[in-house]
Amino acid sequence: MDRMTMSLGGRVSEELHFSSVTSGASDDFEKVTNMAQRMVLQCGMSPKIGTISYTIDRGQDFTKPYSDHTALAIDEEIRRIVAECHERCKKLLIEKADQVELVAQELLTKEVITREDMIRLLGKRPFPNRNDAFDKYLASKSELEDKEEGETKP
Repeated sequence: MDRMTMSLGGRVSEELHFSSVTSGASDDFEKVTNMAQRMVLQCGMSPKIGTISYTIDRGQDFTKPYSDHTALAIDEEIRRIVAECHERCKKLLIEKADQVELVAQELLTKEVITREDMIRLLGKRPFPNRNDAFDKYLASKSELEDKEEGETKP
């Protein structure tokens, strides 16, 4: 759900800040829809459909392994999940509008911003990374720079 919410950020931001939206988010919609389909059809992550797995790719067999009634329920669940992520993204962008503005202003001055720029602008993430290797890299890089500065001072 987090990844889907994040993927909708560009489109939702266009909806919030411009009078019309572009087709630039079509790839994001495809990804979000595919994630929602997998949640419902393969992972049993829909309370309405239940803990059952319907294989999406059935090779040359083009019949669906469920009824038309179930197909309708599947469509409704996929729409519900995407709509929830869309609403969640909209709420976050509104709630964090000040931080979004900081990042937008930075992007106007620099074509690319780094993770270090994001930390400088917004602070460290409020939760630990699953893979802290990059944090260790940044820490060792900072320690090395501090050590080099100490060696060059008279």
